Amino acid sequence: MIKHLAAAALLLSTAYLATGPAAAADPGITDSEILIGDVEPLTGPPALLGVAASIGHKIAIAEANAAGGINGRKIKYVLEDDGYVTARTIQGVKKVIDVDKVFAMLGISGSGQSIAVMPVLEKSGIPTVIDVAPVKFLWEPARKNVFVVGQSYEEGIIHLVNFLADRNPGKKWGLITQDDDYGITVRDGFDSVVKAKKLNVVYSGNYKKGQQDFSSDMLQLKDSGAEVFLAGGIIAENIAMTKELEKLNIKPVTGIFWPWPHRAGAEADGPGGRRHLRGRLCRAVCRHGGQGVPREGQAAGVGG
Repeated sequence: MIKHLAAAALLLSTAYLATGPAAAADPGITDSEILIGDVEPLTGPPALLGVAASIGHKIAIAEANAAGGINGRKIKYVLEDDGYVTARTIQGVKKVIDVDKVFAMLGISGSGQSIAVMPVLEKSGIPTVIDVAPVKFLWEPARKNVFVVGQSYEEGIIHLVNFLADRNPGKKWGLITQDDDYGITVRDGFDSVVKAKKLNVVYSGNYKKGQQDFSSDMLQLKDSGAEVFLAGGIIAENIAMTKELEKLNIKPVTGIFWPWPHRAGAEADGPGGRRHLRGRLCRAVCRHGGQGVPREGQAAGVGG
């Protein structure tokens, strides 16, 4: 799926060229080459996601080049690591635009990072396709040079929570989210279902971006008596939460949004992580701890 999203992003970013011949004097374009830039978290908490996204981009670019490139020009991929640190995202985007002189941008790290770098992208005017962190703040208001590919986080969370609620009626709920734009989006999707289905939420918490120790948070979840838990972390955070749940020997029905297509993430989570099933687009997944039987929530959306 990541490769397919990358291919869609590549098609959008090169649409400016596909409609007609481009001048070699344009930024990022020579007689034989087109430069496309990207900034991803290759290190830091969601590194597995950044690495996977960049691999998808590389595969899509290799396939395009093998088919003759764009108007006879081969695509060259310029990749920077931001470590999931917003200041480094801005620095990396400025570098590939001002120093490498790329024609277009792909990817762009996380949701908060993409939002923070938006003024730079708008000022540059270069075609930009964000296929890693689709939150509504990126397309509201619409921007003439910025395109977003993929299902929104809010929509995916709505599908996941509806799935869990329908299969676990009358249960007590717990939620934890990250203290940034991603967390706000997850919470917005969750709250809309809570209101519609009148869910009984007994625990609601926030964690700081980059937090590693979730022992206190999961102990509070246990004390609340929550029977269904939406873990609103990225990758490393969800792994840490699940391990704490296992230490406390509690097994709420647990919903995790989209990071689990990465085998390494599930392996790092131990037996619980390896039992997770994969969805198609947002990888909305959950497991029923009481029976040890995994259940899959499959959300529809762009590319689904």
